[in-house]
Amino acid sequence: MPLDLVPAPAAPKPVLLRDVPGASRVLTDDALALAAELQTRFGPKMQALSVARERRQERADAGRMPDYLEDTASIRKGMWSCAPAPEALRDRRLGIATAAEAEALAMARGNGAATLLVDLEETTAPGFANLIAGIAALIEAPDGDTPMLIRPRPLERDEPALLIGGHPVSAGLFDVALIVTLLAAPLSARGMGPWLQIGGIDSHREARLWSEILDIAEERAGLAPGTIRAEVSIESVNAGFEMDEILSELQARALGLTLRRAPLTASYLRLMRAHADAVLPAKLDPEAAFLGTCAARMVKVAHRRGTHAIAEAPDSAEPGDLRRPIDEGCDGLWLAAPERIAPAREAIARALPGPHQIGRPRQYFRISPEMLLKPHSGPVTEAGLRGTVHVAIAALAAWIAGRGPVRIDDALHGLASADLARARLGQWLAHGATVEMEAGDSRRMTADWLAELIHEEIVALVEWLGPHSFHRGRYASAARIVQEAACASPQPDHVARLAAPLLDTLD
Repeated sequence: MPLDLVPAPAAPKPVLLRDVPGASRVLTDDALALAAELQTRFGPKMQALSVARERRQERADAGRMPDYLEDTASIRKGMWSCAPAPEALRDRRLGIATAAEAEALAMARGNGAATLLVDLEETTAPGFANLIAGIAALIEAPDGDTPMLIRPRPLERDEPALLIGGHPVSAGLFDVALIVTLLAAPLSARGMGPWLQIGGIDSHREARLWSEILDIAEERAGLAPGTIRAEVSIESVNAGFEMDEILSELQARALGLTLRRAPLTASYLRLMRAHADAVLPAKLDPEAAFLGTCAARMVKVAHRRGTHAIAEAPDSAEPGDLRRPIDEGCDGLWLAAPERIAPAREAIARALPGPHQIGRPRQYFRISPEMLLKPHSGPVTEAGLRGTVHVAIAALAAWIAGRGPVRIDDALHGLASADLARARLGQWLAHGATVEMEAGDSRRMTADWLAELIHEEIVALVEWLGPHSFHRGRYASAARIVQEAACASPQPDHVARLAAPLLDTLD
């Protein structure tokens, strides 16, 4: 029986726990009804897939590492392609992530990027009021010619402002309901979507769930089948093994693959938490070990399936560094800051004069499972350790306080950076990593030393900001959560699980 003909359980009436500006325009009856239906229909499947994640982690803890799936070998070996990209998305050479905020959207549209990524998870400041204001800004934004992808929050994250059946609705399902009911009609009328970027997928079965979610959302909005398209962001080690299968599940909807280094690295740390031989250094080369291999496989798989491979821009603004992902086969870059547009445009124009590299012959090497699991080598330095503590606290404090990403050392750091920093501290502590000190000696990582480092960071922040701004900035709460998370056994899946209740309290 087709999915849209399967009777859905009766959805209980949603209970809204917030009254924020713009709610009357955004929280329509249709949007709330669709959120309730999606949560009621797919909540049990989401729970089952969460349990499957836990079983995969248990196998990894016992030494049974991920591998290419035997029962999907025919998909990997098969000759099939994803649907062609819409005309407006053939050229993906230069994209920029932006917050769902009126001024940020206007600035992003005027900077000359080929594509916008409106990021509701990371770039948009957290909190229910910010989310509603962001959706309102998207509704009210003037029509533009720049294609736009929207990134909803993860399915596993809660939206505590809306209860369905006495439980918070999935943040991802809630975002999809808002996007589809409020933005789909005007976007589809212009041939501009709605197009999504989906993150947090850990397996092809989770991609299948997303396909089912979008089928229902599309049908309820009266959209033609296949109108909603999606780019998949590879953010877990397991997803790196299942790229073909993930694209196959979303075949008619797929817009390509991208990769985010911070959540992928945090996923690696979580997967390898029981293995002392996989301790990572303070600084990672994005072209080496598992990060470089996963990026290479992304290009290989995407192009074999006739779809785009888009890289996350490197941290460096040097022309050679900016063009390196293009030289390695990618079809474009996602940038995080407007000031990176000009140097990236020049670098990409020299490396890729055409709109993409799909179909361009390349020599691909065989990627073994061991290559996707190879740890990066290098030291854990005192400077790297102190910098990790700083990023963990500063980025998490900004998220808890509802400020969004914060600039540290010429780079933007948001919730993903905070989670990665927390995971690094947890791994170094769990395995007693040897830290190379600036004085030339070495020291073993311990819980007591971490407590000293966090205390020193708090003192430095109070001296820099002053007591009032320190308190208002939620740095003390962030420091406490970072320390608890780093010392926890087992490590939490994501630092947001610990910080979200505080964000909700302050929202």
